[in-house]
Amino acid sequence: MRRSPNGRIDTLNHSGLNMAIDQKFARFMHESGFKVLALAKLSECEYSIILYLFNCAVSGLDQIITTQSELASLTGYDDDIVNKSIGGLAAMNIVRVHYGDSAGVDPTNVSMRVYIQYQVSKWVISNEVEQSTRDAVVFPFRRQGQSNLQILDGEKKDPKARKAGEEHSTWKRVYESFANGRDLTAEDQDQAMDAAHVLVDTHPVDQVLLMIRHFEQRIPTLSLLASSWQHYQELFEEETQKVDLLGARQKHHELDQKIREQARTLLDDVENKELVEEEKTVLQILIKHRHPRRQLFWAYQLRSRYPGLSRFFSDNMNLMLSVTTGGTVVKKHD
Repeated sequence: MRRSPNGRIDTLNHSGLNMAIDQKFARFMHESGFKVLALAKLSECEYSIILYLFNCAVSGLDQIITTQSELASLTGYDDDIVNKSIGGLAAMNIVRVHYGDSAGVDPTNVSMRVYIQYQVSKWVISNEVEQSTRDAVVFPFRRQGQSNLQILDGEKKDPKARKAGEEHSTWKRVYESFANGRDLTAEDQDQAMDAAHVLVDTHPVDQVLLMIRHFEQRIPTLSLLASSWQHYQELFEEETQKVDLLGARQKHHELDQKIREQARTLLDDVENKELVEEEKTVLQILIKHRHPRRQLFWAYQLRSRYPGLSRFFSDNMNLMLSVTTGGTVVKKHD
């Protein structure tokens, strides 16, 4: 794995690397690593970083080369919080961090190599911090049926209803497109079918088929495509459109931050007594969400429920990003 001159992380997936990762992960499971993590009482940001590194590992990236600023953008936290969290995880020896040359470089842009210490016995964990409960917000991005922004606390949603014929035709098209020309074992076929169901549940089927046809043998498993969808989507756009992805990402980051700052200003206004609890929760979601401009679109669809936010919606209408019920940004035509 290396970082190319244009800043993209290149991966080297091969059987030897995957076998080494499997061995490390097997040892981690044998030492009850997840149980230790559950009792470690880490911060939200620290858990986010750990889960992100695990996701990279199962996708074939045992180690990643990134920057503090890039990691903050990926996890949705501020740079200083990410810096503190990385330092805390490194101090506990849960992750290993190696920094590049920092001479004359902004500290947030110093390259660092980050990976998990799979040997749990080497972790240094204290239990001084009192355990606290944290609420979880589920965002109802659904490909079929009505999509609403609702704050649910312990309420179980109805399962998504599907027509048997339609379900069969969509996931089977994805599976057959992937399996064509491949020699799959029975176990590989079962895993590919399961991943095909996941893909058609979360993305438009035509877009999934396009990705499979474009990358062909570069996608070793459908599970990897499902877990690393954002990575493949960005790579697809780079290879087909040749756009300045870094510049576009920076522009989106600035606009997202603008939404967060305005929502935080409104929420912190002590004189703003007219906001009800649900309206305050909407602002909190926009502040913490990784894609606040997309989430603003869903909140705007239910603006009649949030009369106290009418001025906020009016001021930020030009910043919201329209998305489909599958979460895909709707392209604007000039």
